[in-house]
Amino acid sequence: MKDLLAMLVELQQFDDALRDTRALQQRIETLSTENASSLELFDQMLAERGSRIDDVRAFIAEKTDELTRTEEATRRSRARMGAISSQRELSAVNKELDIQRRMNHALTGELTKLREELAEAEADHAKKQAERDTIAEQMKALETELRAQLETKLASGSDIQGRRDALRATMPARERGRYDRVAKARNGKAVADVLDGCCAACKMQVPPHQLQKVMRATSMEMCQSCQRMLVWFDGILGTDDVVDVSE
Repeated sequence: MKDLLAMLVELQQFDDALRDTRALQQRIETLSTENASSLELFDQMLAERGSRIDDVRAFIAEKTDELTRTEEATRRSRARMGAISSQRELSAVNKELDIQRRMNHALTGELTKLREELAEAEADHAKKQAERDTIAEQMKALETELRAQLETKLASGSDIQGRRDALRATMPARERGRYDRVAKARNGKAVADVLDGCCAACKMQVPPHQLQKVMRATSMEMCQSCQRMLVWFDGILGTDDVVDVSE
């Protein structure tokens, strides 16, 4: 019975290693999709802010042209001063100059505010762009690290699969079937260690009389709470007997 229990523990270790590989693959796929989506949203936000910056620049150009026309009109009005021959003409030119001065003042004020707004928008855009680039680098670094881990796992995966298949072939059909049924019902975890008198999987206390049986390793014991196969790992596997499923 002790040999059979050791085989069950070994089989569980193989399955855990293979399941971890599949979980890491899924995590990388999900992470890659989420990262791409996040960067896409970030890029859309940057594009919208860039479009607003372009609008402000266009408005500044429009106001600058308007100011240039006003200044030219002012110069023409002043040039007419030397040819004035009547008070009526002088009053008209002075009125034109006054209107042009007010327009010039208003346009200059608008341009000042627009340029300040543009400077702030450009600084904010540059800051957000830098944040986006930093996030993208961090995402890439994490994905690269996880893919390196996955490559290592996949490299050992075929060996683990082969050892698992060979182990299953030597196990009694009845116990192999029981293992499969429990694993299917319990998310791939059919065998549970006993730690401090509790099932390590569901954390429920193992009754004292059953705990003694588990520690003696003379019968197949099932957790009364989660129905997993209970094995006292320390009693079954010594330090030198632990299955190597390292990555």
